[in-house]
Amino acid sequence: MTVGFDRVRRRAPRSTSTTAPIGVDSLGKRALFTSAAEVSQPGIGSALVECSRCDARTVLGPMQAMRAAIPSLHLGIRVGHGDDVRSLGLIKRDYPTYMRCPECGRPSWVRFTVQL
Repeated sequence: MTVGFDRVRRRAPRSTSTTAPIGVDSLGKRALFTSAAEVSQPGIGSALVECSRCDARTVLGPMQAMRAAIPSLHLGIRVGHGDDVRSLGLIKRDYPTYMRCPECGRPSWVRFTVQL
């Protein structure tokens, strides 16, 4: 009796197909059925960070926002939700907070909005 690997199938060589693998949105159909408002809608208690350098909008949870906001310079903070946002601070600027942007990772002036 010979012991071997007779039950194991031999591997077939990989074919080089030009079709996209399953799960890749090659035609961009997902972009047709989603909007930017659905993707980046901040919830209550979160923070919205808008960077002046890379023009990115990042939504952070409460704990992520605390970690991101600690080593920064806040000349003013925006508080509110949606269109009802108010600035609190001594200096009125478009981007009143100097912190590291969560998206690009570089220090820049940002709008830090706490969602209430």
